[in-house]
Amino acid sequence: MEDSGRPVVIEVTEHARIEDYSAFRRVLERLLSVSLAVDDAGAGYSSLSHILELSPAFAKLDISIVQGIDADPRRQGMVAGLAFFATKTGCSLIAEGVERREESDVLLNLGVEFAQGYLFGRPERIPEGNGHAVPTRGARDSKAGRGGQGQRGGRI
Repeated sequence: MEDSGRPVVIEVTEHARIEDYSAFRRVLERLLSVSLAVDDAGAGYSSLSHILELSPAFAKLDISIVQGIDADPRRQGMVAGLAFFATKTGCSLIAEGVERREESDVLLNLGVEFAQGYLFGRPERIPEGNGHAVPTRGARDSKAGRGGQGQRGGRI
């Protein structure tokens, strides 16, 4: 893999079945300048197993935990626990689906530095002619262009 000078992050989802974590880690080690993210953290057993076994650089908190966190002590407790774990393991948390400032404020107070969601902006198409490859027709019709999980984000 040629180094483009831009960060590359491989995202493993809740639905990705990994039968041999050792083999998966060996493959990742051969990929230079690649970070790992685990999606849907807290949504189920698989994502938590992925986090424990793969030591990702990023764990993306599932939208079901994030939405309404400002009014739900159970969600706050879960995120506080994951934030403690992330601090101890050098993992950064990314909150998915942040739509309100109140959610953002609570997440920041719990130690979550990164977020994506409609609070930060709606998904946008990549402008053509920006010096990068122009997406194919199939890529333009992806969920990122339809307002799905491809939400904009950044630091809270």
